[in-house]
Amino acid sequence: MSLLRTLDRTTCTSAISTPASRPILAFLCPLLYSEFSKRGFARNSVARRPRVPAPSADLMDSFFIQALVRAGSCQEHRRNMSASRRILPFPTKHHKTRRRHSVTLERKELKSTKSEGGPFKRVRQFAKGELQALVDYYGIKIDSEPEPEPELLDDGPLIWNVGDDHQPWPVKEPIQTVIIEKLEELIRDESSSHAEIYTCYRLLPTPRIVYLRSKTIRAMLHHLSIVERPNQRSMHRFLSILDDLKTAHIHVTRSEWTTAIYFAARSLGKVSADELQSALYVWRDMEKRADIQGGFVTLNVLFDAAVKAGKYTLAETFIKEMHARKLKFHRHFRISLLYYYGVMGSGDAIRRTYQELVEAGDVVDTVVMNAVIASLIRAGEPTAGEHVFERMKRLHAAKSNPSPMPHDWRERRLLGLKLTHESGKLDKDTEQYEDLQDSAPMAPDSRTYGLLIRHQAATAGNIDRVTELLEEMARDSVPIDGTIFIVILYGFNSFGGVRYSSWTRDKLERVWSEYLASVQDGLERTYFSPMSVIVGLKAFRRCTNPERTLRAWEEVQQIWKPKPDESEKVLTALRRLVPKHPFFNGNM
Repeated sequence: MSLLRTLDRTTCTSAISTPASRPILAFLCPLLYSEFSKRGFARNSVARRPRVPAPSADLMDSFFIQALVRAGSCQEHRRNMSASRRILPFPTKHHKTRRRHSVTLERKELKSTKSEGGPFKRVRQFAKGELQALVDYYGIKIDSEPEPEPELLDDGPLIWNVGDDHQPWPVKEPIQTVIIEKLEELIRDESSSHAEIYTCYRLLPTPRIVYLRSKTIRAMLHHLSIVERPNQRSMHRFLSILDDLKTAHIHVTRSEWTTAIYFAARSLGKVSADELQSALYVWRDMEKRADIQGGFVTLNVLFDAAVKAGKYTLAETFIKEMHARKLKFHRHFRISLLYYYGVMGSGDAIRRTYQELVEAGDVVDTVVMNAVIASLIRAGEPTAGEHVFERMKRLHAAKSNPSPMPHDWRERRLLGLKLTHESGKLDKDTEQYEDLQDSAPMAPDSRTYGLLIRHQAATAGNIDRVTELLEEMARDSVPIDGTIFIVILYGFNSFGGVRYSSWTRDKLERVWSEYLASVQDGLERTYFSPMSVIVGLKAFRRCTNPERTLRAWEEVQQIWKPKPDESEKVLTALRRLVPKHPFFNGNM
């Protein structure tokens, strides 16, 4: 309730109008009585003398309160207060100018030519504050809009781009020399794990990076940049060493900045707007603060991240930036363009980009054809994708000296780099280029079959075509990828358990047995995870009974030793599949 409303209504009005109060009020604020109010009153009100109650203690209290309020609304007092504020200003960060909203009040009987002020305005503000404080339990001030982040002043490049003339600091103890020699030995071995190298590096005293030679630093960052699939740990290792370089004012190369952008965008698997923003921040530091302009690989990484994050306008901006910088489109960027046009659903753009890739002299291999098939399926042309698949097999059979298919991800990476760089150096009319194109593998691999099986199992629901593709993989000795088992199990969950369905229990048992054997044998990219196990359990619950579903979980536990959180996820999903089962009496 407002403070002014605690006073008696009649007392409040009479105290202001009493003649005894006017000299003191005029003494407190003389400007209040320099002009008389222009408000009109009826004749009876003017002729009749107001009834004034006898003075009392309450009357004096209300009188002084009214006097203070009127003094606070005086213009002369406001000037004095504003002058004192100029002498002792408030911090601008916590006290910002608020907008004043003009409110027009229309009254039928009484109209005032002057804006309403004084105690009445304060009463309204006080009442509004009371209403706003009804839910203010913690006493925290909540801003209507978040404060904008301060703009980083671009005063030119920082010290990060100094010349690469770093000289290592002398070690303080002999044990540090042993650590450095051990680290260099690990770096020379390509099979050394990233965790082992990073742990050895952390044994050096702070600042660690300054004790290493420039050659050792470059080799270590290059080793840590080669990963099959980026994750948070690999990103943390690389970016922490990059921070050590910047702190020590040691030069960071363009390729190392590009790798940092790649880790920032792809470390969580699925690229979202947050990961894309992190990558853009690193790119800003690279070009605006370190004064190192990104090349075609840098913009390719940013373009791919923008497409995967669904920011297609930003992706088009990166294409325009490549044109503005007069950067040549290379093989990997055109593959990213195929994926982009597939997401956009433009089959004609996919074919046009493929034709430009061939005319530019880039080597066509299995990776390029997989991108074409995936893009056509994503664009809603699965029949065209099947047609490309059949032509792949015929073209590979017509090659005279094709290279063997790479067996692991490291070999695939080296082959891709070789085809990209060598094709850019050779003229497509030369014999060397023809030999390079003839040696490029064109046969379908696990990725190719996985694309087709995923469409047939998850979208078309054609188990017969899935069986044909699996038999073809076994005949051509193409290893089954772990993701293939997952999409097939997803097909059983989507299309099984229905009368006259081809997704039968017997076929599910065969696929499940092959999946268990592949995980036990340790095939590439074939493992158990909470997601894959839950998909399998859903397939069994769809096509079988609760007892067989629980037995499938027991078969998984014989091979896979899940972590507590992973086991909890599976058991939570299993409880929803078979509720009120006695199995959970001792497990949940």
